[in-house]
Amino acid sequence: MSQRSLALCFVVVFVLASLKVEAADKLEYVFSPDGKTVWVKNPPQNTRAPEPPSAPFATIAGNLSLYPEATYFSIWGNTIAQGGSNYPFQTWVAEPFTPAANATVNQIEVSAGRQGGGTAGFEIGLYNDANGVPGTVIKSAHVSNLPIYGECCALASVFDSVGVQVTAGTQYWVVVSTTPEDTDIYAWAFNSTNMTAQPAASWCMGSSTYCGANSGKWTPYEYVQLGFAVLGH
Repeated sequence: MSQRSLALCFVVVFVLASLKVEAADKLEYVFSPDGKTVWVKNPPQNTRAPEPPSAPFATIAGNLSLYPEATYFSIWGNTIAQGGSNYPFQTWVAEPFTPAANATVNQIEVSAGRQGGGTAGFEIGLYNDANGVPGTVIKSAHVSNLPIYGECCALASVFDSVGVQVTAGTQYWVVVSTTPEDTDIYAWAFNSTNMTAQPAASWCMGSSTYCGANSGKWTPYEYVQLGFAVLGH
């Protein structure tokens, strides 16, 4: 997808968005017609700086900005949902990364949060690559202490003191997914450092209205990356 086409896609999403949800905190979420992206119509003026990493880790991969009030593009991103009664289909998203050197992953941060109220959470996982899409999960952890999607700029994160070994030149995936207990609706915001189209992957489970012919499988695509950081040593 060219940068010009990407810009046109941005316009289409904003013009055609139709489904609206008002959260308990009065944020209004507006979904694209296919339900896969969501933006915040009335973002709050207050900001919250992201928590520092759990230890003085190095950045193995990622795209988060160093500016605390623009760590990521907080008002627009991809929907994350389990489906069922709260949302018409299941949708997850994944971002790839390739470490430049052998490393140990101890923490993963994502610019994802909950749309409005609720107490459920989601999974943040590190996955192997399977021909350009996420394959088997290496390690995954559940997190329910989530920021509110649309507010800048807290992060959802998972921490592992032992860590997971990753190999230089090998592609891995950061995945935000749900379990049957994760009945709230979530979203993962785009990054604020690079607006060019980059490889990613999405999971869709549902009717052809939302998933086309790709229900129940990971599908590669190219678009602006979602905000994430892979930290370790």
